[in-house]
Amino acid sequence: MQKIYEGIVYDIVPKTGGVVFFCRETEDEPLYVKMLSLADGKMVDVNLAVYAGCKMGNNYHAAVKYCNNYVLDHVVPLNSGRVFICTEAGEGYLLDSAGELCWSGEIKYRGAAPSGIAFYKNALWASFKESDVLLRFNLNTMRSELRIGGKNSPFEGPEDIYIEGKTAVVCSVRSKNLVKVNLENYTVEDYYQFDEPIRKYLKVDGYEFVVLDSGLYVI
Repeated sequence: MQKIYEGIVYDIVPKTGGVVFFCRETEDEPLYVKMLSLADGKMVDVNLAVYAGCKMGNNYHAAVKYCNNYVLDHVVPLNSGRVFICTEAGEGYLLDSAGELCWSGEIKYRGAAPSGIAFYKNALWASFKESDVLLRFNLNTMRSELRIGGKNSPFEGPEDIYIEGKTAVVCSVRSKNLVKVNLENYTVEDYYQFDEPIRKYLKVDGYEFVVLDSGLYVI
C-alpha cells in the first residue's frame, strides 16, 4: 500500500486518466482540490469546477442547486444523463437529463440519512452506518425493496459503497475493512483489512484507492 497524500481527504471522484480529491493537510489549513494523473503520477491543484464536473457529470450546474454541501452530499450520475442527489440530511432529488427535477423526497432508514450511495441496474444502493445495513431503492418507485445486514450484519459501520460491475465494495469503518457484496446472488466476502478506519474506496483504470484517516492511499 502506497500513500499518495497525507492529510484530511473529504471526497474523491474519478477523472479520465486519474482522480480528483477535496482535501487539506490539517484542520487549520486551507481547503484544496487536487488532481492525480495516473499516467505520470503528478499531482496538481485544480479548481472547483473540475471537481464538480467529475462528481456530478455534465449537469453539475443544475445539480449543485440542490446540494447543501456539494462536497459531503452524495451525487450519483445515473444512466441517460440523469443525476441523483442526497444531502447529508437525507433529502433526495432526481434530475432528468435536462437538469429538471422529476422527484424529491426523503432517503432514510430508521430516521438516519445514508452514509454512501451508488447506482446499479436502475436501483440505488445506500449504506447506513449506524444500522449496519445496505438498502436497495427502486428508482421507479423510490421505495426500499431489499436489505442486507442488520442483526449479525457482515458490516460494522458501512460508511461508503462503491459499485463496479455486479460487485459492491463497502467501507466498514468500525471493523476497518473492505467487504465485497455480489449484487446478483448477495454473497459477501471480506476483501482487505486496514489498521485504521476506511472512509472511501474508488477504482480507476485498475488502480484501487482508499481514503483512511491518515490520508489517501493506493492498494
